[in-house]
Amino acid sequence: MALEPGQMLSHYRLVEKIGEGGMGVVWKATDTTLDRDVAIKILPDAFVAETERIARFEREARLLASLDHPGIAAVYGLHLVDGVRFLAMEYVPGEDLAARLSHGPLPVEDAIDIVRRVADALEAAHEQHVIHRDIKPANVVLRPDGAVKVLDFGLAKALSPDGVDGSDNALSMSPTMTAATVAGVVLGTASYMSPEQARGRPVDRRTDIWALGCLLYEMLTAQRLFTGETVSDVLAAVLRADIDLAELPGETPATVRSLLARCLDRDPRTRLQDAGEARIVLAAPGVADEEDEPRRERGMIWIAAAAAVALVAGIGVGRLVLTSPPPPQQNLALQVSVPDRETVTGSFALSPDGTKLVFLTRGEGGEPDLWLRPLGGFDARPLPGTAGARFPFWAPDGTEIAFFADGVLSRIALDGSSPRRVAKAIDPHGGTWSQSGVILFGTETGVFNVRASGGAQPVAVTEVDEEAENAHIWPVFLPDGRRFVFLTDSATDEGHRVRLADLDGGETRTLLTVIRSNLGIDPAGFLLLIQESQLMAYRMDMDSGALSGDPVFVANEIHPLGARHQAPFAVSASGALAYQHGSAIVELVRLDLDGASQGVIDTGRFGSPVLSPDGRRLAFEEERSAGEWLIWVHDLERGVRTLLSERGVRSGSPAWGPRGDTIYYNSFVGDEWTALREPAGGGGAVESLGAPPELLETGEFYLLDCSPDGRWLLASAEIKGEGMNLFLYPLDDDSTGWIPWRGGPASQSNGAFSADSSWIVFTSSTSGRAEVYLTPVEAGGGDRLRQISAGGGNEPRFSADGTRIYYRSSEQDLVAVEVELSEDGATAGPPEVQFAVRVPLELGYWRNTFDVAPDHKSFVAIRATDTGDRSIRVRTRWRAALD
Repeated sequence: MALEPGQMLSHYRLVEKIGEGGMGVVWKATDTTLDRDVAIKILPDAFVAETERIARFEREARLLASLDHPGIAAVYGLHLVDGVRFLAMEYVPGEDLAARLSHGPLPVEDAIDIVRRVADALEAAHEQHVIHRDIKPANVVLRPDGAVKVLDFGLAKALSPDGVDGSDNALSMSPTMTAATVAGVVLGTASYMSPEQARGRPVDRRTDIWALGCLLYEMLTAQRLFTGETVSDVLAAVLRADIDLAELPGETPATVRSLLARCLDRDPRTRLQDAGEARIVLAAPGVADEEDEPRRERGMIWIAAAAAVALVAGIGVGRLVLTSPPPPQQNLALQVSVPDRETVTGSFALSPDGTKLVFLTRGEGGEPDLWLRPLGGFDARPLPGTAGARFPFWAPDGTEIAFFADGVLSRIALDGSSPRRVAKAIDPHGGTWSQSGVILFGTETGVFNVRASGGAQPVAVTEVDEEAENAHIWPVFLPDGRRFVFLTDSATDEGHRVRLADLDGGETRTLLTVIRSNLGIDPAGFLLLIQESQLMAYRMDMDSGALSGDPVFVANEIHPLGARHQAPFAVSASGALAYQHGSAIVELVRLDLDGASQGVIDTGRFGSPVLSPDGRRLAFEEERSAGEWLIWVHDLERGVRTLLSERGVRSGSPAWGPRGDTIYYNSFVGDEWTALREPAGGGGAVESLGAPPELLETGEFYLLDCSPDGRWLLASAEIKGEGMNLFLYPLDDDSTGWIPWRGGPASQSNGAFSADSSWIVFTSSTSGRAEVYLTPVEAGGGDRLRQISAGGGNEPRFSADGTRIYYRSSEQDLVAVEVELSEDGATAGPPEVQFAVRVPLELGYWRNTFDVAPDHKSFVAIRATDTGDRSIRVRTRWRAALD
């Protein structure tokens, strides 16, 4: 049927035709239900006529729709309307790479950045067993905001006549090569075919690796690598023409030249095997490694690296040939993780000789423990007696590991013996162990010194200036075992400081002002820390302690920081480096009662989603940059966002007033927290409700809920020496201010009111771990507690009718508990798991990650999308990148 602008296909209104090719006609359209732009791909008539092919394509389309990566244009659905079968896909504004290259080559840095992002998308798809098969400049779009999107993932296979990886007809392997292309009209796709693809043989992920090399070459030169007057000429060039990299710009790094040679190996058995390896190599694009030329000759380093990246270190993994630690001259890259366990951000350490890694994982029970992995082997093993461990660090001889758990510093030998207590350690943040048997650990009050042999009380070596600092954390000894560096957590806006101190006392010396990061010392002469998401190294004179020169880039896209600026990296004296890669990108998604997605609202860095009383609007916080959190109100019916809070300010934890016309949220204004009240539509007067006077200066402060009767605000505030306490604010009497409601030595946080405003459900660590409790509002700090959760719980929310409490378990399941509330008390049923909701742990225990719709038919939740695989990456000889 003929299609015209303005025509409706289901709930999609066609706007304009934006493309046409062998895969069909593409229209820009408006999704009138969600009020968003989409791309409508009308499938070819020949395709629609084949029933078996349609059924197979539907299966493929479901697989494509499961791809979830910020660099992959999403598939929304497959539809049939009035005989027209079409795909609804993400509309990606911007210029495709083919159009950009018509103006000439890209700068080397830009080309490397783009191909790294494409490799990242390929890696994610390949892990889901989806191969693109048609990587080319026209399928890569450069968005105006700088993002890179890859289009048409997997459609080459889905649209091919027989649906298999190979056929006798090479042209069938490339959906853009239609009869018109055979006649010589379009020759684009043939230029990017792998040799096995051109021969019509079965293909796998390595065909995308070949195309990735072709893409990078063309970005650097603005010339196709393989050309010809006809399709046959192009395919002949793909199969036999010399591959000459002499046309590459002179400033192309040696590592990139080597990578291209590996991608463009005609033998798929010796070609680069994994897109993840390309991404790793391109993570430091400006570095020229003198060893690249030997690698081009298929040296063992590439074979070992590719095998190791495919390795999942842990239980039940097949063994490879490599069975001993890599020779020192190899720059081996590998990943470490344990199946069915989540590696906890930042809690890992390399042995001094760089041959072993200790790391923290969390299993189904939610309790973390330490695991040990020899880097020359393949099996990680748990260390007994380390439940609840945090912040491990090594003895200088590599025979023992120290760690913190339950307020105690302990040490454990590698021979399987039980841990030994060293000393009491309150709220520790990082430790370091010297050759002379001294251990230092950081706290909120200063750095403490204790003998590793135990039997003595820790002694303060540094003391926090409470007017300017919140903590002295992440101490690291210099090689002399006497001096050490540590980070001051600043209480002012002047920034955190890296300081140099001495066990003998005296004045500390500021070396550097940083945003936030824990520290690493390489005795070869480097201080390491995180700046934004990059790991940087400063050259350091170990005798004088002086830093020199500009910082040098080491690794990119480091996983977000954890508690107290805990940066996920570790360095050994031997020159090995370990770090976690990833981001805090999440999606706001609507889920039904069984956890099935009803649609993604948005993707970004979000927290604290809360639905309006009528369920038609959603308020949430979004991190735009370091120190800037914004409050938005999203109209779910119209898809329109309204900014509520002030730009450039840290604001968060929104709560709706009972009529839906007011929103309360917190904001860090000037140098202190305050609660704000503002009309939900924005543009009105903003009123300050202040903060509890007991709030620790620069401590955390979160609004939690507004009672349905409009009488109370509930908030949690960090109190010195007590952790988080709960406070109420009487909205009918602003003169009263904040009233302490529940406190004590345990942390009390993350609460919500019942439907009748008589009860509060909240999280408390009274039992030693976070559990959900219920108590009447008037009970306050009393003992009328009813435990709701079992085995750990957090983020409690009532259903609108007050008959259920939902919470997130320590296993990240959404759990429901039936409750009956009355003046005489409360009864609760057994916890029942509803479904799993995976969220980044960095969101913490004081932010909500889900809310219940008022009609009790759905949820809005934050769900992790691209947090990285959380596996720990290890690189040997990282220093070579600095030479």
